[in-house]
Amino acid sequence: MGRWILKLFNLFNMLHQVCVRVCVCVCVCHSTVFQEPVWDVSSAFVANAVSHVKSLKALKTRATHISRENKENEARSGQVESTEEMKRRGESLTVQGIQMFKQGQYSHAVDMFTGAICCDPKDHRFYGNRSCCYWCLERYEPALADAHRSIQLAPDWPKGHFRKGCALMGLKRFSEAEAAMQQVLRLDESCKEASNKLLACRVLQLTELGFEEQQTKALLEKFTTVQAVAASPEAQTLKQDQSGSRRSLWVGNITSEVTEKDVLDLFEMVGEIESVRVLHERFCAFVNFKNANVAAEALERLQGAELGSCRLVMRYPNRLPVTPLPRTDAAGTQQSSAATGSRRCVPINGDQCFYWRTTGCFYGDSCRFKHIPDQRGRDKKPWQP
Repeated sequence: MGRWILKLFNLFNMLHQVCVRVCVCVCVCHSTVFQEPVWDVSSAFVANAVSHVKSLKALKTRATHISRENKENEARSGQVESTEEMKRRGESLTVQGIQMFKQGQYSHAVDMFTGAICCDPKDHRFYGNRSCCYWCLERYEPALADAHRSIQLAPDWPKGHFRKGCALMGLKRFSEAEAAMQQVLRLDESCKEASNKLLACRVLQLTELGFEEQQTKALLEKFTTVQAVAASPEAQTLKQDQSGSRRSLWVGNITSEVTEKDVLDLFEMVGEIESVRVLHERFCAFVNFKNANVAAEALERLQGAELGSCRLVMRYPNRLPVTPLPRTDAAGTQQSSAATGSRRCVPINGDQCFYWRTTGCFYGDSCRFKHIPDQRGRDKKPWQP
């Protein structure tokens, strides 16, 4: 009996090391001889022992699997909490960015929206907001890049396409801007701002083709698209007088101390002038040359030239000045300037810059008049560049 007990004891000590084999070796000492018994593997005893080993192994595997699942769940839970925290941080930075934008601090607003994007790079609104800030800073390339990214994240978001159109207009890619504004209206038919921008894109494309501003508006009302206007018989008739308009220059930033003689002396250095008209109440002048080539040369050479206390801004006029005054002698010019100077209006709303509120000020931060951020372009017409 003691012999069987010893064998059972040795068997259970060795069971935890057995995985597949069901043969158990027990060493029994009879003086100096070792004997290896042979067990019946089909016996109930061996079957129970193997079953016990398999159960222990299954429990150990299950415990390991549960432990791994718990660790993965903990990591996933921590990651979700971290993501939510980053999103909240991004929203907070966005609120700060919007406040800075309203105050006209566009560069600081860009920094805030950039931080928001770092927190949540999948939020399309952050790219749209930063694109708007870049547009206000006249940084049209990054404005366009952000607009494209917002569209990638949210293809059906109207504001993303609107920001794209505005950036393209800043880059003077008017036909592409027109397509972007059309997409805005397909997504949101009630967007009046997009309708105005769409009209502006079409007008600007036609003015680039040589049409006058008032002509383009009338033609677009009749033919709707740029292509239809350009191919119309009316357009061909109106363009016949185009060469005459290219002999004239519109000159901006004319102050009250600048006389017609001052303008005449400056532009005569380039070539022969037919007439000059100074409009102090509009801060501008019209210079009519005898030759279109001379007008083109003056536009290239004298752009940004200083006259009085200002730098001149020049372009071809959208429409010809009405009844230009003939050239006169110096005395007559001085008298005419004094008369028009007396009619000169003060800057808009007392001390605000007229150009800041319309087509843009050449001086930027150096302007003598106020540039109030939220008044930028307030009085600008839809068809103005």
